[in-house]
Amino acid sequence: MTRDINDNNCLATKDFLAATVPMRTEEPTTLTILCRKLSGHPLPTDEKDHHSFLTPMLVQTSCHSSDALQQLTNYFTEQTRGNRNKPQTEHLRRHWGYVLLNLSRVSLQHRWLLVSLGRSSYQQDYWLQRYELSYRLMVDIVGYLEANDLIDKRKGGKFNSGATYTRIHPTFALKQHLWQFYLDAEQPIEGPYITINKGTDATKEAIYNLPDDHPERMQMELINDFLRGHTWACKGPVKLTYNTSIVGGGRLVTPYQSLPDRRIRLRIRTLIDEQPICEVDYNANHLRLNLALLHNQHAGETPYEDICDIAGFEHSRRAQVKAFVTRALGSGNNTLLQGSEDSREKAMRACNSTGMSNKVFETIEHATLKRFPKLGLYKGWGLHAQNLEGQILKDVMLEGIKEDIVCLPVHDAVAVQQQHQQWAKEVMLETWQEHLDGVRTKVKVDLP
Repeated sequence: MTRDINDNNCLATKDFLAATVPMRTEEPTTLTILCRKLSGHPLPTDEKDHHSFLTPMLVQTSCHSSDALQQLTNYFTEQTRGNRNKPQTEHLRRHWGYVLLNLSRVSLQHRWLLVSLGRSSYQQDYWLQRYELSYRLMVDIVGYLEANDLIDKRKGGKFNSGATYTRIHPTFALKQHLWQFYLDAEQPIEGPYITINKGTDATKEAIYNLPDDHPERMQMELINDFLRGHTWACKGPVKLTYNTSIVGGGRLVTPYQSLPDRRIRLRIRTLIDEQPICEVDYNANHLRLNLALLHNQHAGETPYEDICDIAGFEHSRRAQVKAFVTRALGSGNNTLLQGSEDSREKAMRACNSTGMSNKVFETIEHATLKRFPKLGLYKGWGLHAQNLEGQILKDVMLEGIKEDIVCLPVHDAVAVQQQHQQWAKEVMLETWQEHLDGVRTKVKVDLP
């Protein structure tokens, strides 16, 4: 028989949590506001873009939330230890720590956590074996959480779209105990630092077995070795991740960039080495990369605003224009850079899903091609742009190492201490031009 977490013996009380201050954030109230907003949201969309894999994480004992996490982990361990001996109990405790920190992560990211409840996965999956995760313990943990209404669960299995692990997401009864942990959570900074999502077996084998002296492998090891000695929210490795091949994707990814920062400005209010940060990002980057690389053309100072003017829109609708351009550039055959009617229809459906009507889509399309007639819409440019974008940002990070400056990648931007924003602007402009044969670009600075 299981016990409810909200009984009188629960150590992680509301008063205790209220007294805990999240580490590495200037304004703890920002996290509180975000949590309140998320608590009223419906469950995340159950699709690939809203799934996260279970990842080993820890909270350093020096962090303010460490004691609370230890107490919560101990509580759940005691509720589920059964007849396990001391070593087995410690193994269970490690699993609970991983699960709680990962549930904290998906709470703030508004995602589902993927957990395998199939015995065979623990015999075949590389990462489950590497992390020494146990089928029996994961079944017991998920079972306990489900029995006590602490998670929502979607059963895994084989579907038309392919096999999918079980998905779990914490209910508010558990979330209220987890909010504080994620900013302090760290992932081990360890390789492999170059990965691929959906390549062939041969491609995956080649990437995961690059020789030690491969330039890209050496560069990624240098970056991560440097970062290991610094602190920031959601600390973890920076990886160069390809999508299907070495020319598809190639973006720099790290846990930090997944922090919320749109409706609630959380990420921008975190710290690097206890100092306030800014983000310096490339303006209209995929559009500019397309014109520069394929046509040696500068896109001007305000490309999205220019399109707004031609479309007869107020500049306040810039985000709508950006959404169209992003989807129209990304849709299509990313191998051959060939357009098709199907690619256009796919882009239109993607824009429709954001609330954009077909009429608005066509208006923006006409204005975009009038302003930039050579722009390669519907030809799968997105993955090529990500590849080039990743190479540029990697070089920016390497320049930062020379100056002992931490640069954290955030899609097409870098986060740096505010004192380094001018340096970041200059290096990003110079590096972009070096990659694009002298064509100019534009960057902007985002402050808290």
